Parts: sequence; C-alpha cells; structure tokens
Amino acid sequence: MLLNGSEGSASRSEGLKQRVVILSAFQDYRSRKKASIQQVAEGLSKTGYEVTFISTRFSQLSARTGDSRLFLREKSNKIELVDGVRCYLWRTAVHPFSSKNVVLQALMYPAFEAYKRWPNEDVDQLLSDADYVVVESGVAAIYIERVRRLNAAAKIIYYAADLLDTIGVHPFVQDQLDRNRVHIDHVCLRSTLMKDDFPWAKGRLYKAEFGINKANYERIGPNPYPGGQHAVSVGSMLFDPAYFVAVAEEMPAVTFHVIGSGLTFAAPENVKIYPEMRFVETLPFLKHATIGIAPYKLAPGVEYLAESSLKLAQYDYFGLPSVCPTFAVGEQPNRFGYNPGERASMVATTAVALAAAANGPMKGREFGSWAQVGERMLQPVQHGVPLLA
Repeated sequence: MLLNGSEGSASRSEGLKQRVVILSAFQDYRSRKKASIQQVAEGLSKTGYEVTFISTRFSQLSARTGDSRLFLREKSNKIELVDGVRCYLWRTAVHPFSSKNVVLQALMYPAFEAYKRWPNEDVDQLLSDADYVVVESGVAAIYIERVRRLNAAAKIIYYAADLLDTIGVHPFVQDQLDRNRVHIDHVCLRSTLMKDDFPWAKGRLYKAEFGINKANYERIGPNPYPGGQHAVSVGSMLFDPAYFVAVAEEMPAVTFHVIGSGLTFAAPENVKIYPEMRFVETLPFLKHATIGIAPYKLAPGVEYLAESSLKLAQYDYFGLPSVCPTFAVGEQPNRFGYNPGERASMVATTAVALAAAANGPMKGREFGSWAQVGERMLQPVQHGVPLLA
C-alpha cells in the first residue's frame, strides 16, 4: 500500500482535517493550464481541507492523443504533494475511449466495464478514507458505484462542468451516471441551463459559481505585447481554428494569439500559436489584450457555455470585449456574438468588439474566491445556496 496508518472517514476522530477526493478523467492538478476543478482543489486546500486530486484515463494510448498530462508520466501511480494538494495520476496499460468508428465504439462497452473495475489499492484506499468525493463530469462518472461501495459514509458530489454529450464521451458513461444517480448526494452545475438534463436530481441540484484567486491577479506580469491591437484565445475546449483562418486574413493589422489550443493549423502570419502555458503565465496575455476570443464549435447542448465558460469569465473579469458564438453570449454586456461557420459574421462581430475596446475599458465582473466556491459545493445547504430544482 502506498499510504499507511489511515482510517476510514466514519471512524476518524473529531478535530482532524476533513478529506476531499476529487476524481477527474481529464484534468490533473499539476497540469499547466487550470480548469475550474483545479482552482476548487486549491481553494479547499487553503481553507483547511486535506485534498487529494486523482486523475484517471491515462495510459500508453495517451501519447497518441497529445494528452496534456504526458509530462507527468514518470510521476504516475504515486502521490506527489503540490501546494498542499495530494496528486495521483492513475496510469494503466490501456484505457477505453469514444470512437467515430462503429465497430470500435461497440467494443468499448465491455472495455469500459472492465476499466471501471480495474484494480488499484492506492485509489481504493484514498476513496475509502474520504469525507467528500467530488466526481467531475466526464469518464470519472464510471467510478460512482465504486466510490459508494468502498465508502458508505462519504458525501458524493457530481460536479457538472460540462454535459457528457457536449464533450463527446462514450454513451457507457452516461449510462453509468444514470444507473448510479441514487449514490449521488447532490449535483453542482456550472450553468443553470443544464438543469433540465438532470431531472433525477430534483431537490439536490445547485449552481456552482466562478471564483478567482486574488493573489494571482495582484501580481500579473508585464505586458507581453508590442504596440498595436491584440486578440487572445486560451484553452482547447471545442476549439474552432476556422475562426482564425477567416478573421485574421481580413484583419492583418490585428495580431491573434492562440494559447494552448492543442492544435497546429495553417493560418495567416498574424496568428501566433503558443503551446499550453501555466495558468499564471496566461494572465498577462489576458489583462493586456485588446479583445478576448472564445472560438467554440457547435456541439450538442453548447448553450450552457454562456454561463460555464471559464475563459469567458476571465475576459469578463478583466472587462475585455469578447468575441464568441451567439450561443455563448448570455447576459454579459462585454460579449459580442457571431453566427458559427459564417465568415462574414465572424469578421463583422470582431470589428464591433475592437470598436468597443477603442471606446475605453468596460466594467469588469466581480467574483468571490475559489475557496468560497469549494465550500459552497461541498456544503450548499449550510452556506445557503438556493436549490435550482
């Protein structure tokens, strides 16, 4: 066993730190970019919880997909303490996946069934010892039954950062979520627009807000741009390179900075493509940009991104005029929407955003801390979080 001398959550004496385990099949706490789930983990750790971040769905196959966790391969299957968070990347020989090939997709059903039962004493002990287990939307949902079998006392929270259809996971995962919903204590949604997809969670459905770590925003580095107009995009979710191919060609005076998209693509010279960066390294690019870009592709149920998009929330915080598809505009006045796939609409909307930026800074959006967000996720009733349904 990797850990020694631990006891189950039900038998631990009062006064010890409460233990939170976060299960994600895509993120690792140590990843260079930070999604909301890593920010929640950091906030809870600073609040006084003992936080463990387990990252799954990582194997030899990950090298073929350019998985952002590849740099952690030599640290897999063992705990590393980073910023007070215990990190564990679970590496297996292979892992199941979703495929557009009909035959492969069918073969993945038994593969996922085997994968959810894959033995790992270290993971099982961590889950057994938890007071709270936060399951991030995605393939991690296949472990809900396992968590409850190992730990009858833990509070299981499903953190719906995305809808499973939208991110294209295998249907087996949705089936497992539906089958094991009885084990879930409550669901936290990144967007209220998701609530109709969780009719079974009535009476235990809450909204998870955004937060910021003020310390990161108080020490942002110098302006990385030379003179001129600069548009920035960060992140890889549903990334649509067609936006940059279309708009950059029509706007040669604007430099477009694409950070961490996970893609390389042919584009005009005024498009600069950067590899994935650490979260804090991206902040100067955002703060000093002329406009922000969220070039999402169309996918099933994407409307919830109007409330759940972390990149758009960051642009909102800085008061950046932002360009995004119409489905992601929501109620934020600094966002300007284009019709996906329509070149003329993309160009015209970008021009409107640039004109807005020329009129001076827009009012920034205020957020609480990620520690507050995490506390409200774990204990929504105690913190007065209203039910969504």
